Amino acid sequence: MKKTTRRQTLLYASFVLCLAFYATSAPAGDCLADCMRAHNCWNVTGGMSQTYCSGTLTNCQMNCRQSSQKSYGAIAYSAKDKGCGWSFGWNSQSKAEQVALDNCSKRGSQCKGIVWFSNSCGAVASDGDIVTWGQASAKRTAEQSALEKCIKAGGKKCAVEISQCSRK
Repeated sequence: MKKTTRRQTLLYASFVLCLAFYATSAPAGDCLADCMRAHNCWNVTGGMSQTYCSGTLTNCQMNCRQSSQKSYGAIAYSAKDKGCGWSFGWNSQSKAEQVALDNCSKRGSQCKGIVWFSNSCGAVASDGDIVTWGQASAKRTAEQSALEKCIKAGGKKCAVEISQCSRK
């Protein structure tokens, strides 16, 4: 029984070390690292179970493999009246941007293409005339980036207006 427990402990420790190394050393924008960070699995000391994080790792790997085919999305926004439009799932950047602008023009009077993204997510934050964007593999990370940029640009009441990913 001690061998099994010790073996499980060693396997778990190896998993944690590899995961911690990968998630902290991977470049920004790396699909797998972003996915694992979004599920709080790079820091197992926070109470995550080995089963949860190893299952998440498997799911993230599958999602990132599927992401190897380009899928474009875009967001257009009208600061004047907070109209917005978006698109996702297109096989070209230009088509994604055009669809986002077309959708925005149904809701806003001064739409501009703000951000396009491929196999990732985008977000737009604003505070009146200040309009910023973020882009990342995870929606939450893109939203956070857009908000941080808005605040850094001088916004006092920045809010995420819209976020979208290039795949459903």
